[in-house]
Amino acid sequence: MKPVTWSLSRIVAGAGVALLAACGDGSSGVTPPAVPVVSRVDVSAATTALTPQQTVQLSAVARTSSGTVVGSAQPVWSSTAPTIATVNASGLVTGVAAGSATIRATVGSVNGTLDVTVTSGVGVLATVVVNAQDLTIQLGQLTQATVSGRDAMGGTAALGTRTVTWSTSNPSIATINTAGVVTGVGVGTVSVQASVADGSAPKTATVPLTVTGIPNAPTTADVVMPGLIFNPTETVVKQGGTVRFVFPPLAHNVIWDPRLAGSPADINTTSSVTVSRAFPAVGVFPFKCTLHPGMDGTVIVSA
Repeated sequence: MKPVTWSLSRIVAGAGVALLAACGDGSSGVTPPAVPVVSRVDVSAATTALTPQQTVQLSAVARTSSGTVVGSAQPVWSSTAPTIATVNASGLVTGVAAGSATIRATVGSVNGTLDVTVTSGVGVLATVVVNAQDLTIQLGQLTQATVSGRDAMGGTAALGTRTVTWSTSNPSIATINTAGVVTGVGVGTVSVQASVADGSAPKTATVPLTVTGIPNAPTTADVVMPGLIFNPTETVVKQGGTVRFVFPPLAHNVIWDPRLAGSPADINTTSSVTVSRAFPAVGVFPFKCTLHPGMDGTVIVSA
């Protein structure tokens, strides 16, 4: 028998054939899912009309040719006129100046667009500003608050017939009526707020106001009743002090109205006598004689 001899080239070739036979063409036999192809990008917004500094959020939806949403697509935003309107990476558009701009949402090589228009905003209400005639008042004093409108450029904008609602952050320190008249009824600092009706989003603004005590308030004071008046009509006394009501022969009463926390007991109808009342709480306490309409007074108690 002849000996078998193998060449190195034949061994390598054989191994290669065996390896190809084992691995085939490198395919697992499973077809990978097709990558969705974006055919269009739909861009939308709640409004396309802006004024300078006004913003609106845009949304972009990528779709295939059949209309299927490609949820993984992330648009790149851009503006054709950044001097008119800018857009950030999230699609938030901000008006800059009057004019028109096209906002693009780009996915791959596909663009979706939306045109926005920015008006000058002159005379169009954008914000409101609150002021007060006095920013510091004493306990018991009044001041007038006012509200005015501004457009996006800082110019004047009329409020027209819009409803204005007034409030303070702490009515125990300062109250305000529907006409914007503020009364200091306690000691401290509050925010005076005006809320101006403007569609579904009222515009609000505030101004700080401080109410101070009354220096050198006396510990005792007298209220007399010459005729059908209280004299003085406004009496100041220190917290914890006493007011003496001196009744004449003509009968009167002293009724606290409105009755507030800290109001003393009423004084029923009486005459020719002096009745004292103590005031432990800081505040403004109105009273009246119900027997004689128009006979009113106030005790202001200062810290």
